[in-house]
Amino acid sequence: MKKIIIVFLTILISCTSCLLRDNPIIKIKNETSVTIDSLEVFAYPSNKTVFRNIKPNEKRNGIISFKNIPKTDGGIGAIIYNNNKSKFVGLAYYTNGASLSYGFKITIKNDTILVEDF
Repeated sequence: MKKIIIVFLTILISCTSCLLRDNPIIKIKNETSVTIDSLEVFAYPSNKTVFRNIKPNEKRNGIISFKNIPKTDGGIGAIIYNNNKSKFVGLAYYTNGASLSYGFKITIKNDTILVEDF
């Protein structure tokens, strides 16, 4: 009976680790009437993906790099810079140095920032 439980737990852990993403996709859409100066997305402060000069109604795609991220837990965030102001947005949680989500869609509106994970 113990062997069956050990085999079951091993399979379960193996399947769960397959769900982690090393480089989740990021999709950005600027639905404002102004150009966004820049948007930084990161899981670790020294490892940022930067999008510059996002024009009105423009869409951009990229990845959130998990290269050189310690195998720990943490958060994924974004900072939007515009007109000498910045706004931080929390996107998600990561575990064991990898994302639980395949990707994120950030929609920037005049008064709201929407975040969806997929």
